[in-house]
Amino acid sequence: MKTSSITVDPRFRPKRRNWPLIWAYIIECGGSTKSTSATSMAVTAALRGYPSVVYDLDSNMSSTTVLGYDETSLKGKKTAIDLLYGQATLDEVALPARYRIGDGYDDEDFAPIPNLRIVPSSPTMAGADTAIAEDADRNDWFAEILRSYEGDDTVFYLDFPASYGKMPYSVLRMMDEDDSVIPSIKADPKDVKLVKRLTDELERVRDKNRGRRSVPGRPTLNHLLLTGTPTPTYSEAAARRATAAAEAKYGSVLLPYVRYSADAKKLYEDEVPLPILLPNSVPAVDYRKVMTHLGFVDQAA
Repeated sequence: MKTSSITVDPRFRPKRRNWPLIWAYIIECGGSTKSTSATSMAVTAALRGYPSVVYDLDSNMSSTTVLGYDETSLKGKKTAIDLLYGQATLDEVALPARYRIGDGYDDEDFAPIPNLRIVPSSPTMAGADTAIAEDADRNDWFAEILRSYEGDDTVFYLDFPASYGKMPYSVLRMMDEDDSVIPSIKADPKDVKLVKRLTDELERVRDKNRGRRSVPGRPTLNHLLLTGTPTPTYSEAAARRATAAAEAKYGSVLLPYVRYSADAKKLYEDEVPLPILLPNSVPAVDYRKVMTHLGFVDQAA
């Protein structure tokens, strides 16, 4: 195993390992706000001085788009599928995160986001599970990245598709109790019910890897992020019921709430992450509270 010579706060290197904390945004539900939360939390931390990487592992490319890249700008560049096939290293794939300020695709149409990189996705990530099924060695793709890592990143933020297939398993098995599975869900009774299916999947991963020394195999739901929660002007009954249900079932892992805002969807239209696009909006303020709660205080303060 390689050992980095870079000095990093030990809380980001639990058990003296050489790779960062792993935060997995996963839930078997489309449109659950995984990408919004992953990018908003990553950008908030980056702006506070914490270098990190967002891995977009979903073929719909939501996090990739928000952080400055689309299929046109990615032509000729490596993407997450190249990592999975072992055809590129992390440093060869990860691109500087950025956000759109113009209408074109030249450098002047984007502004950089300091301290943040994005592992871009592509439509080919839809075949990730098949790629692993056809070549069992590819099950170790994420393990290979971690074991060869030599950098100063604090967190790997992983944005998953809405499934529990072979690709998500290949990542989840590399997590332990110090890492965090973070389902980001809307304040909707249906979404809250799906958390139980996630905890069942995590238990399956732990059972399958129990006693193995080659992987940690202990993914843990340490945090639950509830978005679209009621406000004085948004108090739908379903959102109130979902919030109450989440408090009753998962109160011990609930993060500060991210309140509802109709403006939150603009980040996908404008290709700009929420903390930069609408820094004073209710959800942007709440994501800052979430990161402060998790210990990511402004290092410039």
